Amino acid sequence: MSNAISSPFPVLCSRPGIEKWLLEEAYERHGLHGKALAPGRITLEGSLPEVPFVFEWQRLPHARFFSLKKGERPSTELVEAIWSFFTETPTPWALQVVPAPEDAEISVSRLNAVARDLIKGGKQLHPDLPRWERKVPKLFRSSESRFLQLSAFRNGFVISVASPDEVTSQAPGGELRMKMDPAAPSRSYLKIEEAFYRMGREPRENETAIDLGAAPGGWSYAFAKRGATVTAVDNGPLKIHDACIRRIDHLHADGLTFRLSKHQPPVDWLAGDMLIPPGDGFGLLKHWVGGEHCKHVVLNLKLPQQHPISALHPILDWLESKPGLQVRQLCHDRREVTVFGQV
Repeated sequence: MSNAISSPFPVLCSRPGIEKWLLEEAYERHGLHGKALAPGRITLEGSLPEVPFVFEWQRLPHARFFSLKKGERPSTELVEAIWSFFTETPTPWALQVVPAPEDAEISVSRLNAVARDLIKGGKQLHPDLPRWERKVPKLFRSSESRFLQLSAFRNGFVISVASPDEVTSQAPGGELRMKMDPAAPSRSYLKIEEAFYRMGREPRENETAIDLGAAPGGWSYAFAKRGATVTAVDNGPLKIHDACIRRIDHLHADGLTFRLSKHQPPVDWLAGDMLIPPGDGFGLLKHWVGGEHCKHVVLNLKLPQQHPISALHPILDWLESKPGLQVRQLCHDRREVTVFGQV
């Protein structure tokens, strides 16, 4: 069979270079063996857990490999295999191109051309196919839809057909890149904007927030520009020149040891992005979250060079009883993860 398609296997995407951490997490936390396929791409043996891994950006849960020589068009057999879900019952669908790993040497234009050929072939098989095509955000409103993800490796292509509730993100490859606000004083602003997006919840007018280790003020700015009242805790200077600075009270103190006074009510938000060991970050979680001193949290945790998963074990174990909170490596994180959600 020309450009035969393989049996399904899972592909998980992560930050390139972090795939070894994702493999370690899958084995240590879930007993799943796997291997790296490319920078930022792994596969695992066995059933994937429903809850995303900490270091997972996206998953292609039913990836199938096929090869296409340059200039070769998809065969009828390949097209039939990909669109088989549409044969008996017409189903809303969307096809998304996932950027290939750097070592694949497959250009975006080549991937887009293959996507167009697959859709064209599908239309020839199923004339009603265009009527059922949806934009990705609309597709995710129904689990009865089918989300097609097309990507590539060094020697061929992969395509996954899955329901929206089987994948991790609507963004291609899970790379959720936020837009920088030119008034924000630092690029760490992007991290908290991404956390808000993933939570589906932003600060509101007149809510209260404490920002630990606030300088130079990127996170405080994200709260204040939405109308929240912020206590920015840091001995360093803030560099916020926007008018929203009037909503920020800069307290010159150590964010690691700062506490609310005994009779103060819980704040709406506790945020922190400090260069501290994960054990100290865990201490902050146990005080602020465990003590119910806040209603929502966004806390960044820096990871050690050696054994990052081992450093996370006690935090992940403790958070198992806190279903409103997630621990994820955001796209704007580097050697760090972020705890976020409702307490």
